[in-house]
Amino acid sequence: MLGIWLTVIVVAVVIEVATQVQLVTIWAALGGIAALIADVCGVDQTVQVIVFFAVTFIMLALTRPIVRKMTGKMSNVPTNADMNIGRVGKVTKIVDKNNGLFRVNVAGADWSAVMHDLTVPEVGSSILVERIDGVKLVVTSA
Repeated sequence: MLGIWLTVIVVAVVIEVATQVQLVTIWAALGGIAALIADVCGVDQTVQVIVFFAVTFIMLALTRPIVRKMTGKMSNVPTNADMNIGRVGKVTKIVDKNNGLFRVNVAGADWSAVMHDLTVPEVGSSILVERIDGVKLVVTSA
């Protein structure tokens, strides 16, 4: 069983690295290490499997809430682009009147923008950034 546990550990670590350390399979690697230690100590194969699953699930239960809490805080950090939401800008150019696409300047940066109803404001008019949809600002009249 030594080879099986080494394979489980290596596969779990490779998957973990491939997922850019998002803690997907690290618990299986820890369970594999525990089962490997049990194997080296001469423990029965059935007990090794029980040790593997027990350690895997215990580590998952103990650490997953902490990891979820930590990654949840990190995912809510606004990017530089998100900081434009709520800012006022000026329409600088009409790009496509039929599709409601125009350019705006917000905080010194040039953006592609669109209004909800696809109307096109006049060049020089003020807009308010509501949200970002891909690389376009979704705006309303300010």
